[in-house]
Amino acid sequence: MDTLGYINTGNLAVVSPLQTHGTVIPSAPEELGPRVLELTSVLQTTLDYEQQIQLFGKEIQRYLSVDGLSYDLPGSDTSILYGQEASHRATYDLKLEKQSLGSIRAYREMPFADKELHSLENLLCALVYPLRNSLTYKQAVEMASRDPLTGVGNRTVMASALAREVGLAQRQQLPLSILVVDIDHFKRFNDNHGHAFGDDVLIAVAQSIASTVRRSDLLFRFGGEEFVVLASHTGNEGAMLLAERVRENIAALGTIRGRRVDVSVSVGVAELNASDDSDSLFERADRALYRAKNGGRNRCVLG
Repeated sequence: MDTLGYINTGNLAVVSPLQTHGTVIPSAPEELGPRVLELTSVLQTTLDYEQQIQLFGKEIQRYLSVDGLSYDLPGSDTSILYGQEASHRATYDLKLEKQSLGSIRAYREMPFADKELHSLENLLCALVYPLRNSLTYKQAVEMASRDPLTGVGNRTVMASALAREVGLAQRQQLPLSILVVDIDHFKRFNDNHGHAFGDDVLIAVAQSIASTVRRSDLLFRFGGEEFVVLASHTGNEGAMLLAERVRENIAALGTIRGRRVDVSVSVGVAELNASDDSDSLFERADRALYRAKNGGRNRCVLG
């Protein structure tokens, strides 16, 4: 179990483990100062936070008996496990200059002695700065790949994702479909209610699509009022069902920011075939979209 109290040790906020049973087996590890510097150097060889946690777990086992580690990313439900969980744990909230770096737990079957916890805290000091750099890098990469208004992937990252998914589907001989979604008569929202409300419509549509597609599907804003969904392991039939759900859920929005609206979308759908590359797959879906718009809008057409 973990206590609710915090011990402030500089920039590292520590939650002490409550050890109420079992035998405490103290250890007397060597002075860890130089080893902290050595560990820091090892962790600085990568800017991938997952690799850093795996490296940290592996390296600290040279100095301490630990069965496993788990790391929880700040502001996320993402968790990384190294080794395995056990009945005793030491939990640490990592903070640097008021920035939360998430929390980490060390596990083992036997309770931790005070000297062992002190050594673990020293070792964690080696993790804090490399981890901060990795999280900063991760945030910068995500910002560069996200549409700043809607928060979904942008056109640049869509191009690389489409090429990657097409190559993967062709190598593994798996189905892949693409949906190109366009908001009908979008200009009227800007003209009648102003560009700020037009932005609200774009955000609401993006959120509706994101909540409709599967976790494995990829969503991007292609530009203007147009969005793209990459649906892996999905053929024509499944893609059309998904497109209809997207269209119906957007039509059911009803209100946006308290204002009554009538929003509809047209959707072009295409499944990857043997002669396709990423450009031809997108072009077929785009042509299907224009057929949907020319056919009266608020409909899905298979290309």
